Amino acid sequence: MSQHTLFILIVFMLTFCHMQAGEWNQYRGSNGSGLAKECQPPVKISDKNLAWKTMLISGFSSPVLSDQKIFLTGLTPPTNTESNGRLVTMALDKTNGKLLWQKQAPKIKIEKVHKASHPAASTSLVSNNRVFTYFGSYGLLCYNLDGKELWKKLIPTPKTLYGMSTSPIAHRDLVILVLDNDANLPNSRLSQSKIVAFRQSNGEVVWEIPRPFHRSGWSTPTIWQHSQGTDLVVLGNGRVSGYNMESGIQKWFVPGFSRETISTPITGKDVLYVSSSKLGGGADIQLDPIPFWEAVIRFDKNKDGKLERREMTGHFTFPIRPELPPGHPGYGIPLPDDEKRRQERLNSMFRGIDRNRDNFWTKEEFIENMRIGRGKPLLIAITPGGQGDISKTHLKWELNRSIPEIPSPLLYNNHIYMVRNGGLLAAVNATNGKLIYRERLNAPGHFSASPIGANGHIYLSSNRGVVTVVKANSQFSISHQYDIKSPIHATPAIDNDSLYIRTEDSLLAFRNSN
Repeated sequence: MSQHTLFILIVFMLTFCHMQAGEWNQYRGSNGSGLAKECQPPVKISDKNLAWKTMLISGFSSPVLSDQKIFLTGLTPPTNTESNGRLVTMALDKTNGKLLWQKQAPKIKIEKVHKASHPAASTSLVSNNRVFTYFGSYGLLCYNLDGKELWKKLIPTPKTLYGMSTSPIAHRDLVILVLDNDANLPNSRLSQSKIVAFRQSNGEVVWEIPRPFHRSGWSTPTIWQHSQGTDLVVLGNGRVSGYNMESGIQKWFVPGFSRETISTPITGKDVLYVSSSKLGGGADIQLDPIPFWEAVIRFDKNKDGKLERREMTGHFTFPIRPELPPGHPGYGIPLPDDEKRRQERLNSMFRGIDRNRDNFWTKEEFIENMRIGRGKPLLIAITPGGQGDISKTHLKWELNRSIPEIPSPLLYNNHIYMVRNGGLLAAVNATNGKLIYRERLNAPGHFSASPIGANGHIYLSSNRGVVTVVKANSQFSISHQYDIKSPIHATPAIDNDSLYIRTEDSLLAFRNSN
């Protein structure tokens, strides 16, 4: 083979990569799939193929890519003039990691978030030569690829349990944002939750659809193109719903999920796959309420064996999963620092469990509450064409084991891969929902980053900084493991021959040298 022919072949393969997988232009890449099947990032990650490393300000957003640039968000450190720092959008050069530009969001009060999250948790979107960034603290900002601000939309900060982390997505000339909210509509018990579609060119609201029976959620929506049309798919607050792309009107839904929905739905050939762990991340079997009661009864100051409302004071987190460490996002519900909001949260907690309204929790009341009204861990496969509640008509299969707390599933070569805390990786047959294997990665820690796939492999990143590369087939096999030695919370990105990993303090580019 001549050098000229080889050069043409290389150019063709790089172009083919983009044709097949699309640019990694949003959270988890093309349509949130987490897949860049034809790209060739390195399998063996090491210092030898580290192309560059750039120090970053803090943030949990994932990198997204244009042809020549990488875009991320972050929060600058506090200064004498900026006591809480400033939220920013950043652009880096893909070739060398050099910071090309950094733009500040308007100065505004920074949203309070759970310590396991971050005010810069939402991932940017690249579409039609524009960069769209959403901050829960401010709203939506639009820049061109060179950092010139084109427009901005101030959006009131939704009231959430952990802080906003959903990311915008694109459909044709629209940028779509799910704004689920725990705050009620004025003089109503219905929520302010909604979906808004903005015109990409100028930020004009094209349509807005209320979600009044939904509360705060953290899932990024998905576009489902199937044989019978195109649906906007939104997972949140106990159900997954499909909406008309042109009008925003709801078409179908499936209930039964937990309240705390985080993962992004993924699409296959005329099949939609949706996952969510049990509320509070309960085990894959019947919940045992006793450990939960033992965790809260420690607030019983007078030791009378029951918990009085006034005994629950100060700064603490109401445990939902006491077996997890307190800093983990699935551990529980933190009480707000603000005294008024803290009292409101306490009142809400007590009303839910104190059935006889005597201002006490008894062991019996608590256990009964833990046994009712809970979603179950779910991974389901949905077929298209339904209307209304399709749980009895359009479910292909259902699985209730090995469902992750935070990470989204990955569909690769007819296998669905899911990773749970503790480094437990499950592979599921996408056709019938049967568990193929369930194996440990020997990479301890929590997993916030979702699995991604390319080059015949699955890339998994733990919050202890360990990256594990697993072969994408029916036999569990670890190809490589590398300790970056810095926490990883954000899902990495893939582009042609490169893997981009954001750690707690930097962005690293690993490049295939072959």
